[in-house]
Amino acid sequence: MRVNDPQACPSMSSRFGRRYAKLKKLSLMGPREIVFRLGRKAAEWAERVSYATRRANKGPTGREARLRPRVNGCPGTIDLPAWWLSHMRKRQEPPFLLDALSLQGAADLYPRLFPGRLDRLVAKADRVLRGELSFLGIDVRFPDSIPWQQDPSTGRPWPSRFYADLRIPFCENMESRDGLGDVKYVWELNRHEFLIDVAKAFYLTEDSRYARRVFETIGSWARENPYLQGVNWAGPLEVAVRALAWLWAYQFVRGWQDVSAALHWEVIQAFYQHGAYLHRHLEFYSAPNNHLVGEAAALYLLGSFFPEFDESPAWRRLAWDVLAVEPERQLYEDGGSKEHSNHYHHYCLGFFLLAMLTRLRQGKPVPEVMRQRLEAALSFSMWMTTPDGTVPRIGDGDDSRSIRFTDAPFWDFRSMLGLGAVVFHRPDMKAVAGSFSEDALWLLGPAAYETYQALPAQVPAETSRVFPTSGYVILRSGWGRDDHHLCFDAGPLGAGLDTRDVPAFSHGHADMLSLCLSAFGKPLLVDAGFYTFSGSPAWNRYCRDVQGHNTISVDGASPAKFNVAGAWSCVARPGPIHWESNGQQIVVAGAHSGFYGAKGRVTHRRTIVWDRDAHWLIRDRLDGEGTHQVEVFFHFAPGTAVAHGDGRGVLASTADGIRATLRLLGADSIRAEIKHGGKKPDGGWIATSYGRCVPAPLVRFSGRVPLPASLTFELEASRTQPVNRDVGPESARWPADGAMVQHVR
Repeated sequence: MRVNDPQACPSMSSRFGRRYAKLKKLSLMGPREIVFRLGRKAAEWAERVSYATRRANKGPTGREARLRPRVNGCPGTIDLPAWWLSHMRKRQEPPFLLDALSLQGAADLYPRLFPGRLDRLVAKADRVLRGELSFLGIDVRFPDSIPWQQDPSTGRPWPSRFYADLRIPFCENMESRDGLGDVKYVWELNRHEFLIDVAKAFYLTEDSRYARRVFETIGSWARENPYLQGVNWAGPLEVAVRALAWLWAYQFVRGWQDVSAALHWEVIQAFYQHGAYLHRHLEFYSAPNNHLVGEAAALYLLGSFFPEFDESPAWRRLAWDVLAVEPERQLYEDGGSKEHSNHYHHYCLGFFLLAMLTRLRQGKPVPEVMRQRLEAALSFSMWMTTPDGTVPRIGDGDDSRSIRFTDAPFWDFRSMLGLGAVVFHRPDMKAVAGSFSEDALWLLGPAAYETYQALPAQVPAETSRVFPTSGYVILRSGWGRDDHHLCFDAGPLGAGLDTRDVPAFSHGHADMLSLCLSAFGKPLLVDAGFYTFSGSPAWNRYCRDVQGHNTISVDGASPAKFNVAGAWSCVARPGPIHWESNGQQIVVAGAHSGFYGAKGRVTHRRTIVWDRDAHWLIRDRLDGEGTHQVEVFFHFAPGTAVAHGDGRGVLASTADGIRATLRLLGADSIRAEIKHGGKKPDGGWIATSYGRCVPAPLVRFSGRVPLPASLTFELEASRTQPVNRDVGPESARWPADGAMVQHVR
């Protein structure tokens, strides 16, 4: 079977094709996975019986028995709500993050480190008190009570039935069969991350209104979302994220003296139910990526914070067994994420860091390979960080953060580098992170601030880095705010995807051999980003498929077959990365094995030559036979004005005053067209965050080209009008086609 051969890949639109895919996936399952899935089905049946007989509200095996404290001197008959309220106020704290002493020291430092931020925090908390919430690009207002199972974007409620009976589209399939739209909106509301700000406001101001809102919100949720009932129990990761938000909020408000024993008891029961659910629903095979890591991290932290629960030792054991091995499964040796998404790279990394920091606080060992992979992942993030502090919008992203004690622009993860600077004693991470972050203050305490201050800030001596296993190349002129930064994606679409027609979900996009570029510190060429999982299929495909990236399509075809539900199959294989430098000029090259749906087999090799000035040459070599329709896409940053030049190229002017020319050298059959804010997704749009798109220029070079052929583009930028150089494809120091300049992968 040839890679990317449509005739070798039956269509998934046919009944035969769907059955073929299911049988193929089943044939690839090992005995362990099959046994696990059968066991999970049996457990779901038991849950269904329990739910149907109305015993689910008492927990998996009787809630009160599970929550009866196992402590010396505890009487046989006890008022559980009163006991838990008294106990949680005076207990000897287990080693955990945000402990009382650390919190007090952090609060004392807060006004000095973040002047003016308290006023903004109080304003946000006051908005929550008024029932005003903002997330995923929408603003909602619930002045009385929050309807927890209602989609806030449509106003329609989800059915209140057994969680496994809900038909939820997790990806591209638009609306669910229940007709309720994108489940992300109701889930985002129910993550309760807005409570962290409210709880912080209480701790820093001692205004009891904020503490009351935290306890009442959790209590309301627990009453209106009985165990296993409704949409908010249908996603284990959602349970995990909500539990973490509750943990942080509870730590901030636990000292409030006016909470009733009954309301506090509801909160304790809700914590237990979340841990019990996660213990039984970790997504080992259904979502063995950031979902599994987030669920295990939340389970570990719940078991660590509540040693009083009789199941806590089992929670900790299972969770740490997962967390200790997952860094090798989730992260390449070079630190890149196997999900090939910059957003989910940091999402997963944050969960790992929370678990590792908790483990270190407990004085327990952390595997060396875990430390190495997490440090490498932070180093990867440092290199990906562009001069404006963000990372390129590579792969899926949904605005979520695993560590959320402060607001930061979407795609800005420098606060995580600040954590890495302290934990791994990295002066280079401090230099890129900048000032000490609020995330680091609350999680690590005031002692970490002293460590951070004593650590010298020193940028890396190198300015170019190849990540050979994840498949990225970073070229930068320096580490300052006005330097150039180029990210070249020469790796796979996603780890574990099949060259055959066996669809598998991946957060990676069809961005093979794409590039993102910042010139003079400002974004110039950008990725189209990611719109929504379950919104318009046309928008979803545009952002995820080849046309949403700065790369090439042949005969309208992509390096992979796009399937419904965000899955990919018939995926092209990446070639080795080549890299060489003579001190003045850097040459990098990558390749992939073909385009699914192209007429005949066509391979693509891209070479980039950079002379360390604001001048780049990009050559695309297409090998094959016959004449083909070729399209080359270049997405300019929002706010850029682009106009035609001589018909062979364009002139661009950014909102930051950067001027650029992009032109094709040779190839008379190719012409450029400019799209900007058209009616269709491919009309010139960039998805800046989940559910949000803004118009941005798309330059498309297209035409009929006989193969084999080479197309060479010259890109030059300047703070003033660019100088038109006399440059031709023959003047560049190209490596010979197929030559092994230097094997990096």
